[in-house]
Amino acid sequence: MSRICFLIPYYNHPAKIVKLCEILKSYEIPIILVDDGSSDGFDLTSLDVTLLRHKTNLGKGAALKTGFKYALNQGFTHAFQIDADMQHDLKKIDEFLNLYKNYKSSIICGYGRYDSTAPKARVYGRKITNFWAYINTLGGSFKDLMIGMRIYPLDERVFKKTKSNRMEFDIEVLINYYKFGYKFSWIEVDINYESISHFKMLRDNLLISKMHARCFFSLPKFIYKRVKDALV
Repeated sequence: MSRICFLIPYYNHPAKIVKLCEILKSYEIPIILVDDGSSDGFDLTSLDVTLLRHKTNLGKGAALKTGFKYALNQGFTHAFQIDADMQHDLKKIDEFLNLYKNYKSSIICGYGRYDSTAPKARVYGRKITNFWAYINTLGGSFKDLMIGMRIYPLDERVFKKTKSNRMEFDIEVLINYYKFGYKFSWIEVDINYESISHFKMLRDNLLISKMHARCFFSLPKFIYKRVKDALV
């Protein structure tokens, strides 16, 4: 029997989190919020959700790993990641949940609909990372690896293999789900670029580049596994 929860990685978004939790509570699905060492002074205990805390800021990926581990220990089979910055169209939640009912073994991911207001750096950055993911999975097709609105079938093997702890986690975890044989379903999502993002252009792009390099140099092992599986 499947059990799903909402999972929110949180870091200094006090202007958004109350509204976000109010929207999510209408679905009567348990909400897990991971406070990644926030310094905004907002009383998160007032939200009446399951609250996990990091004493210091460890990164978005680390917050999601903490949430995944807790969810698994509580018997959840799926986690619906919703980013706290509310950049993504929450009216799409129903579409995600309806798809989840029929495709419980698939990763259900949002992909961005980009118009003329989208920052060019983000549009081109996504294209570059999709290209490298194609290389590092020997042909995996991904529409968007950087949107934090997705439903995961919880798999401890994937989380152990994913070494990233910051923004690059969103990319690496999908690459690893693909390598473990998961199928993907995609839903187009509008993005609000007026919301505050904690993406650090220099630091996070460097971490993304290092993550892709790590995946590239692990390709021989992945190729060997594919050949071995094909011969069985």
